[in-house]
Amino acid sequence: MEAQTFFLGVIAICMVIITIGMIGISIAMFSILKVLAQLLYRVNVDYQALSPKIHRIVDNLEYSTSLIGFVNMFRKRKR
Repeated sequence: MEAQTFFLGVIAICMVIITIGMIGISIAMFSILKVLAQLLYRVNVDYQALSPKIHRIVDNLEYSTSLIGFVNMFRKRKR
């Protein structure tokens, strides 16, 4: 076995391990953002009677947790 083949195998195994780790981290982050969106929705429903400024802050946080909301965060919204 040549040294180059051995080191290419080590590099390939490391890349597979890193890929599996990144997939795990992505799944964990997705679940965290999903729970955060649900909690922000509950806060939004519970505190609609509060001042409009607090309502707007919670609304912006709720929009920023979704992928579509993340894109919409950079667009100007008309109120």
